[in-house]
Amino acid sequence: MKPRIFGFDSITPMVKKASLVLSGAAVFTIPCQASDRDSGFYTGFALTSIAAEEGGASSRGTGVALIGGYSYSNYFSTELSLLNIGDHKELGMKGNGLSLSVIGSYPINKQFTLFGEFGGMTVDLEINENQHSTNAPSDEASLFDGRDSSFYYAFGAQYHVKNWSLALKNAQVDLDADLDVFYAQVSYHF
Repeated sequence: MKPRIFGFDSITPMVKKASLVLSGAAVFTIPCQASDRDSGFYTGFALTSIAAEEGGASSRGTGVALIGGYSYSNYFSTELSLLNIGDHKELGMKGNGLSLSVIGSYPINKQFTLFGEFGGMTVDLEINENQHSTNAPSDEASLFDGRDSSFYYAFGAQYHVKNWSLALKNAQVDLDADLDVFYAQVSYHF
């Protein structure tokens, strides 16, 4: 059996598919781009605090995310993230993944914006069976190695300073384990 190398190499096919989808979306939306000066590409990173729960057991971990997106106007944008869900020792779970989302925003004033986000996330989970314990009545494992995908939603607030933005958001994701993810995000708008 060939040893498994775990990391962002395992999500390369997902990145290629997401790039193809985003490229196609860009081609179809070029004619209808907003003329607002706040439209354009942005990139950034986020630090995350992730609470995971499965079968009565819970764990907390920290992760990171690399973010890229396009703002069509003050009200609508799309975002792609490469993420790490952290190491959840109590659940014996860790993983890397990819998310693609649409974001609806409501600007309160020039600096402060509230937003809602809906998207899809796929994570390549690695489960350590020696660490994974569950309080489930059966002896069946509830977490499995491999790719797991789910829709997710998030709500947050964003503060703009020149070309930079600082955002705090909370996302709910239902993978094999239920995730409650808190993001502290910094982005640069081109």
